[in-house]
Amino acid sequence: MTTAERGPRVAVVGAAGWAGSRHARAFSEVGANVTHLVDKDERVLGLAQELGADRVSSAGELRSDLLDLVVVALPATVQPTVCADLLNRGFRVLTEKPVAADAQGAAIMAAASGVNERLMVGYTLHQHPGVPFVSTWVRDNKVIAVTVRSVAHKQSVDSWRADPKEGGVAVVNGIHAIELVSSWFKGAPKVLATSASNILYGSPVPEHVVSTLEFPSGVVFTLQSYWSPWQEPQGLNQGNWSLTIDILATDGRMLWSNDSLHVWDRDGGHHEEIFPPSDLFLRQAEAALGFCAGETPPVSFAQALRATDIADAVRTAAGSGAREVPAPK
Repeated sequence: MTTAERGPRVAVVGAAGWAGSRHARAFSEVGANVTHLVDKDERVLGLAQELGADRVSSAGELRSDLLDLVVVALPATVQPTVCADLLNRGFRVLTEKPVAADAQGAAIMAAASGVNERLMVGYTLHQHPGVPFVSTWVRDNKVIAVTVRSVAHKQSVDSWRADPKEGGVAVVNGIHAIELVSSWFKGAPKVLATSASNILYGSPVPEHVVSTLEFPSGVVFTLQSYWSPWQEPQGLNQGNWSLTIDILATDGRMLWSNDSLHVWDRDGGHHEEIFPPSDLFLRQAEAALGFCAGETPPVSFAQALRATDIADAVRTAAGSGAREVPAPK
């Protein structure tokens, strides 16, 4: 069997983690040939046997002539150095969001070879079938305000999530919404006010963040993002993540909640769309196969960098208690 018949050759860095293992299984399911799993953790051995992959301890052992794509699923403080090295060695890379935990880390990525051509940033929210509907509606309406509630189910906040350098919940989870909403509007938003707390779990990082921002067009964006020990009745990623986006415009209102979409017109008309639950990792793997073939990724490095800059400004405002904090341009 030829390489083409087996599918693109994929390696996953950080394969022992939750996201890494999801990526590995998703690529295998869509027909890719997962050849290498990179992780020092012994837990990866069972997955390697399941997928018929070789286990290696370091991304430095990978060879660009033997792979079509490397997936990097590591903490955001570690990813920039690993991804930059892979890009500089000629690999095509899919990295977990965000591109870095802060602007300093993102600068490492920005300096890498081929970052605008050979890097796909894994914002899985773009793979949801509701996104084209929502994005088109936003484009065609005069939006006044966007309100987001993003809740990720976690029994505990520990390991790398509890590292203050990772940025807390706004950078780890809320950035999904920050990236999507910022893709709809031009310019750098100003952080008007931010509040953060860590009293639910008692970890060293912000566990609950509420932030209000304003885009140059006047659109107000309010984000509530938190980790929750309670499982929500419905959610994305197999129920682990509940997302609601409420958009107010002059001629209507749109409410997107997980897999349901409601639209109200100014004249009282109402439209409802229900989407079948979908595996966003699986849909992203399919998109990544197109990226391997030369297609443009759903989220470019420039847009991912913009989201990191905005999240960094939110984190700064939360830490200082300051108001009117400009997001970096």
